[in-house]
Amino acid sequence: MPLPELTAVHDQFLSLSRIGRVHFSDSLGGKLLLRSGFDPEGIAVIVAASVAGAVSLCVAAAGENLREGLRSGLIDFIVANLDEALRILKNEIRRARPISVGLSADPEPTIAEMIDRGLQPDLLSAVLQHHAIIFVERGAIALPERFSSNDEILTWTVAENPAQSLPRIARTAAESLDPTREDTTARRRWLEQSPRYLGRAFGPHQCLRMTEPEIAAFLPRLDSEIPAAKITR
Repeated sequence: MPLPELTAVHDQFLSLSRIGRVHFSDSLGGKLLLRSGFDPEGIAVIVAASVAGAVSLCVAAAGENLREGLRSGLIDFIVANLDEALRILKNEIRRARPISVGLSADPEPTIAEMIDRGLQPDLLSAVLQHHAIIFVERGAIALPERFSSNDEILTWTVAENPAQSLPRIARTAAESLDPTREDTTARRRWLEQSPRYLGRAFGPHQCLRMTEPEIAAFLPRLDSEIPAAKITR
């Protein structure tokens, strides 16, 4: 199963966080994202939604991709029918806890059934247009096709002892962020929460979008405190 770039997951997270700030009082807790397809873009969306605090349902005909995603820790549950998926999602939506459910089924009739039953997601990704129009008319928000930002994205990795070094780098990065920016809380959330949801698939890697002043504060500290870290710009 091909994976997305880690930077693609990060940008999907920033896109979701922006929607949360604008439309949902800065929180996606208890919000449902509906995704059609578990391809690399779908993986990026589902993982990003979990990091952002949302509940997600991914309907995909490729059951093997879902099963591999489950084994890699990229999705939490796989079910075989819509009722089973809704039983899991209902509890987590009520508790406002992030969870991802993969439904191994043909998206076209499954999503049509959701519409017929009056089931309404809050967020949409890659849903067929004739279905998306109905959901949007009922209040759903479609994710943009691409995330735009003028900030540079840094990626880093460490070859030795990543279990200790990566959290130290994350703390240094978080301390280097401009506290006056509206997206700083979200970017700190990414640093804190994303390792839990990236699973084993992405290994000892991390990334973050930063401004030039933030980078200027971050890199000298990193070079001094963790010189073994490798940075890519």
